[in-house]
Amino acid sequence: MKRIPSSFSVRTFVAVSALIGAGLLVMFAVANRVAAAGLETPSARKAVPDFAVQTLDGKTWSLAAKKGQVVLINLFATWCPPCRAEMPGLVQTISIYGTKGVAALALSVDEGGADVVRPFAAKYKMSFPVALQGAGPSPADGVSSIPVTLLIDRDGRLARTYVGMVSESQLTRDLDALLQEKP
Repeated sequence: MKRIPSSFSVRTFVAVSALIGAGLLVMFAVANRVAAAGLETPSARKAVPDFAVQTLDGKTWSLAAKKGQVVLINLFATWCPPCRAEMPGLVQTISIYGTKGVAALALSVDEGGADVVRPFAAKYKMSFPVALQGAGPSPADGVSSIPVTLLIDRDGRLARTYVGMVSESQLTRDLDALLQEKP
């Protein structure tokens, strides 16, 4: 039996490693291109139907009242691991962009009611409005997985839907772009 020279093994290893690395670079580039697809163009955006919910602090939050503002709506549940994982970054982003004129709402799809959602909101220091999905029309209608984050432009049109966790960097890029748009 002939022995394979050790230099062959090293060359093979280097070649295979280079191919794997190139493949990973291509996958990363494609993923970034898809992520960079970003916001819907203004002409392609559809109006979001008005809805109103009662927040945990007893106030009414309505989409129509936010006309002229960029709106971020996060659909979540307290039992959802990805929802819990993304909440600290979401809270931080909303605290920054709330001062820039972005209106936010966290809309819980929990069935346990306010008694389940209040401790969650306190734990994550959610200083923006938090509400429970009500019986009326809601952005949660038809949603089959969570978390989902919606970005709505100043004219009340859906600019972007993130299904699953959203990265802070992608969210801030999209919020910055929406804030720069003229209503």
